[in-house]
Amino acid sequence: MATLTYCTNVHPGANLAEVERSLDAFTVPVARAFAGEGATFPVGLYVSAASAAELADDARRDRFAAFLAARRLAVATFNCFPFGGFHADEVKLAVYRPTWLDEARVTFTLAAARAAARLAPEGAVVPISTVAGSCKLFGEGEAVERAIATNLARVAAALARLHDESGREIVLCLEPEPFTTLETIDETLRFFAGPMRGSEARAAFVATGGARDRAELLLARHVGVCLDACHQAVEFEPMEAALVRLVDAGVRIGKLQLSSALATSPTRERAAQVAALRDFAEPRWLHQAFLRRPDGEIVRNLDLPEGIGQYAAAPDGSELRIHYHVPIDRSEIGPLATTQGQLHEAIAAAVTRGATGCFEVETYTFPALPRDAEPRELVAALTAELRHAAARLGSGNPRNG
Repeated sequence: MATLTYCTNVHPGANLAEVERSLDAFTVPVARAFAGEGATFPVGLYVSAASAAELADDARRDRFAAFLAARRLAVATFNCFPFGGFHADEVKLAVYRPTWLDEARVTFTLAAARAAARLAPEGAVVPISTVAGSCKLFGEGEAVERAIATNLARVAAALARLHDESGREIVLCLEPEPFTTLETIDETLRFFAGPMRGSEARAAFVATGGARDRAELLLARHVGVCLDACHQAVEFEPMEAALVRLVDAGVRIGKLQLSSALATSPTRERAAQVAALRDFAEPRWLHQAFLRRPDGEIVRNLDLPEGIGQYAAAPDGSELRIHYHVPIDRSEIGPLATTQGQLHEAIAAAVTRGATGCFEVETYTFPALPRDAEPRELVAALTAELRHAAARLGSGNPRNG
């Protein structure tokens, strides 16, 4: 049965004490409202580097496991994309550091994986989402991708050993995002067919203890993709085609993140949309904004303020899509649209193809949404998103997991 959860990166979670407070304040009420009193709820935990380090201590991990069990929360997936400080006043480009070129990213991910292998239910498959390599603004090219693949292969060898030792299958899932090393499906497929299967990655896998005769199988098992519907919508990539291409190429989709992007509509009044967009230009997170002109040309902007200027001056019929996760149960927000239709397409394709067993709602932007964009109380808003997702997944009973 498919697992449906939501990602707790919407809540503060700099360390385990903060994670526990957030779970009590928000996740437990969401679980009761969505799954029912007494039901076990699969939780998508945001785990920072600080939390992962705390979980390396046996006694602290046991206390956290008891905390989860007492509240009938079961670990379904980890989000280890942000290293830390995700709710700082300004995050922007810092969210990509450390990159997969840095040893700190390797150390953090291995600590999180060991924790997942001890916290998750017996026999579980636990996807861990992570940054898709690096940010192109920090450097790109073949040498960068080979170095990234080498570090991923080292982690894959450790994950294979963890599977043998614990019976939990940890899948490291690169999350394509605008301006990261892997952002389009073409780039992702090329990386998995090239550097991830290259001699350097294989050598690193074996040198770190991986079985030489099973290198290709185990690399494919333990390194895959977290496909985020918002991100690919911003790239103007058709979701069904994106998902099918990954599946057909043998790239494992560890989880599908259920998210919608903010968008303009060519049929709505331009001035009203420009004015509304300005309310979404906030200082914490990057909101990459891609403009598609009527001739099909796509103009890429690193953040929303630049995108607003481009859109204001663009020809009639242009569309702007913004990496701003908006509530997935909304098809429009004031004069603006969302990419909810692309999300529905992704869910349908994933279910039809049996592409993944993990579906994670990820609207982390609730704290930054303009006041008139989402006025509901947070627990009610998260519950509504889960119910919307459950309906699209075709489940008559929302007690997934």
